[in-house]
Amino acid sequence: MLKKIFYTCLLFVHMLYAGTLAFTLENDFFGTKDEDSHYTDGIFLTYMSDANATDFLDTFFPEEQSNLAVSFTHQMFTPVNGEITTPQWDDLPYAGYARFNFLLYKSTDNYFHEFGINFGAVGPVTHAEQLQTFFHHIWGNDPFKGWDTQLGNQVTAGVSYQFAYKTDPYDLLYGYKWDAIGNVRGELGNFYTGALTSVTLRLSSVVQKSFMTAGSFTVGDESYLLNEGGSEGFNWDISFGVFASAIHNYYIVDEGIDEGYHLKPMHGSTGWQGAFHLMYGSFIYAYTIKSTHVNGQRHKRWGGMTLGWRF
Repeated sequence: MLKKIFYTCLLFVHMLYAGTLAFTLENDFFGTKDEDSHYTDGIFLTYMSDANATDFLDTFFPEEQSNLAVSFTHQMFTPVNGEITTPQWDDLPYAGYARFNFLLYKSTDNYFHEFGINFGAVGPVTHAEQLQTFFHHIWGNDPFKGWDTQLGNQVTAGVSYQFAYKTDPYDLLYGYKWDAIGNVRGELGNFYTGALTSVTLRLSSVVQKSFMTAGSFTVGDESYLLNEGGSEGFNWDISFGVFASAIHNYYIVDEGIDEGYHLKPMHGSTGWQGAFHLMYGSFIYAYTIKSTHVNGQRHKRWGGMTLGWRF
């Protein structure tokens, strides 16, 4: 089923005439800490269309431009010890998660509204074991041996909304610019329900029309491609943001508790995110690192690398 939806999304993207396509790989390895555990690996494929003239929300947002985005997410979760083949009741269960996200943006130069709907699955249907084994082979690590204990198949779905506001750019010495971006985001679904807010400061070599937030539980965030218009020559930006979230349910933890794992429900997280973007013509490179404390206790740090192309 997931393969059919994936190919349908690729066909949909192919039919759209212009936009930006980006691929992101997340891993503990990019987070400067050797801790291959819990959220251990993720891949994100995102397409953001160029601005459209009209859509069905123009009645409510007559002054804002419209953009469509489609993304595919795949994430892997494991306990700390990869040698044990039986359930590790005092640690996080093995799980794979895959999701397709469909987003509509209404935006101006200073803010955007993001409306989303997502469908996905948890369990062996996501082929997380095979993907992690592949990546471990690349990094030269041994495969984890407890995937036979992973959470079973479960269909997931959710809806989301996000609002972000960006200040006008401020001039600094030598022509550099800086701006500030704040956002709030909420999602309601059977995989994740929660709310998050963040504030980000960005320093750049030129005026940036795009947005940059720390407003996602993981590094991948589709909104950073909004208004990504290409670059004349080499340009760059660096950003730093802090975030806080309140969590009502998180399926992997909650289902683990239901199956007998000795876990605490996730109530919230706080943390920070740093990012570096390099742009040249139609190409984008980004390195992002994120650090988070869950329930004010468990700490996790990881990073992501993104390659993008505007066509």
